[in-house]
Amino acid sequence: MKFIKILLILCFTLFYSKLVLAEDFTLTQSIKWIMGSEIETSSGKLRGVSVEGAYIDSRGYKGTISCIGSVGENFQADCHLMDEDGDIIYADALRKGVDGVSKMSGGTGKYENVTADCVYQIATSNKEALLGLVTMQCSSN
Repeated sequence: MKFIKILLILCFTLFYSKLVLAEDFTLTQSIKWIMGSEIETSSGKLRGVSVEGAYIDSRGYKGTISCIGSVGENFQADCHLMDEDGDIIYADALRKGVDGVSKMSGGTGKYENVTADCVYQIATSNKEALLGLVTMQCSSN
């Protein structure tokens, strides 16, 4: 009987966590970027970039963001967002101009099986200081 109670509690907890994490949400990110080396490619110049910053989302999660990518005609990067519990979301980003798309593809802990499609905008930036504010809207899959 005790085993059945534990099993029911575990099933309820897993179901509830899926409901909590399966929703539309927004993120706001404050970022700083560092430009790296530049090379010439057949499609033009390509420059390395790393991004560090902080985020908060509409579900109440907050933490840090780190990305490694490149800038040429487009910006593209692989990122991870680590929340206060140390759980990580894996994401990618692709942008041309101020609007971009991102896909969250699982992670660790509570994000292990979470996926989401996102669109994002550079809300404001200071190119001299290499600082920016990013707003993101996501739909869980």
